[in-house]
Amino acid sequence: MQAYSLDLRQRVVRAYEQADASISEIAEQFGVSLGFVKKMLRQWRATGDLSPLPHGGGKPSSLSSPLRQKLRGKVRAQSDITLVELQDFLATEEQTSVHIATISRALAKLDLPRKKRA
Repeated sequence: MQAYSLDLRQRVVRAYEQADASISEIAEQFGVSLGFVKKMLRQWRATGDLSPLPHGGGKPSSLSSPLRQKLRGKVRAQSDITLVELQDFLATEEQTSVHIATISRALAKLDLPRKKRA
């Protein structure tokens, strides 16, 4: 999802500062959410800048790089291994409990085939 343009952000704040309109009326006027108007006003008061903030980064991967490399080695050594078997491998050998979907995403990032059935 793209951030709203700087021009729209400035027009929203300017409309609030110049008008006697409520925040909900301004949100309706510009076709944005009430939360967006509040966020822009808060950002303007705190920083004096309305530029979009950088992405927060998201949740880090549950599998570290060394664990992903061990998965790579296990799949290369035993090419017909299933996701459940890889899950058991991580649980017993590495004492790491992860969901099958996490293993599937890790294999996709490593460009390895994913075996779905025994």
